[in-house]
Amino acid sequence: MLFKLLLISIFFLSGCGYTTRGYQFKESKIRVKPVVNQIRVAREARRYSDYTSYPILIEERLTNGLVAEFNIGSDLEVVSQLNDALELECVITDYRRQTLSYTDSDDPKEQRLRLRVKMKLTDSEGAVVLERDVVGQATFDLTDAADSETAAQNDLVEDTARRIREAVVELW
Repeated sequence: MLFKLLLISIFFLSGCGYTTRGYQFKESKIRVKPVVNQIRVAREARRYSDYTSYPILIEERLTNGLVAEFNIGSDLEVVSQLNDALELECVITDYRRQTLSYTDSDDPKEQRLRLRVKMKLTDSEGAVVLERDVVGQATFDLTDAADSETAAQNDLVEDTARRIREAVVELW
C-alpha cells in the first residue's frame, strides 16, 4: 500500500513536463544589436519589377520593435552592455510586396508584404544558440482608403519582431 501511495504522489507532483517557457537560458538578459539592412536595391529582379518598393529606415523600426517585444513579451531583460547577456543579431535580407488579388479591371486590389530576416542568437560565451531565417508578413487592401502600405509596414515590423521573439523565447 505504501508503494502505491508513493507511486501516485510521484505522478501528481511531477506533472506532465509542459511549460510555456520552451527554452531555459542561463542568462537572464539579452542585448539586441541594431538590425542591419542588406537589401540590394539595385539587383536585377528589383530593377524591373513594378511591385517592388523599399521601406525607408525599416531596420531602425525593426530594432525598436524587437526591444519593445522583449521588454513586454519575455522574461529576458533588454540591456545595452554584453556582460552575461545573450546577444541577438538580425540582418534584413529581403522585402517583397506581392499581389494577392486583382479588381475586375486587373488592377491590384490586395497585397502582402514580406520581410525576411536572418537572426542569430549567441550566449554570453559566444556560442551560437540559435540561427534561422524568420519571415514576417502583413496584408493591406489598396481599395480601402483607411488601409495603406505605411500602416501595413508598421504591422509587418510588429509581426516580424513578434516572430523573432517567439523563436528566441519559445524555442522547442
